[in-house]
Amino acid sequence: MPFAAILLFGLGLWIFSEIFVFGLVTAAIGLGGAILVTLLTSLLGAVLLRRLGRTARQELRAVLKDGVIRLTPRALESGILAALGGVLLILPGFLSDCVGLALLAPTMRRPSPSTEKPDVIDLSPQDWRHIDEHDRN
Repeated sequence: MPFAAILLFGLGLWIFSEIFVFGLVTAAIGLGGAILVTLLTSLLGAVLLRRLGRTARQELRAVLKDGVIRLTPRALESGILAALGGVLLILPGFLSDCVGLALLAPTMRRPSPSTEKPDVIDLSPQDWRHIDEHDRN
């Protein structure tokens, strides 16, 4: 199946899911409440993107002034994920809001301890043996 067909199918499935979930939320809290929540999450996303943009401008000014880049790859990745979360909040739809809120959670933007290089490797007794000094050479 060509990539374009898969992309269109996924997009159609996402839109259908958004409409279905909007219907469920509307049935639960009413049309006015659903629209209000959608508008509030869009406002939250816009405020977040504005704040991230301000922070990015301050970092850029500091780099241009000092010539020293202070952003670590982890901070850059965290900022990109937060910006994507803000964009998803701006888009109408409750599924995109859920994904956007998940991306804004610090635990989602911080790599898990299992992906970082460990300082200690735990081995069971069957996985290791003592090596004498004369065996090392």
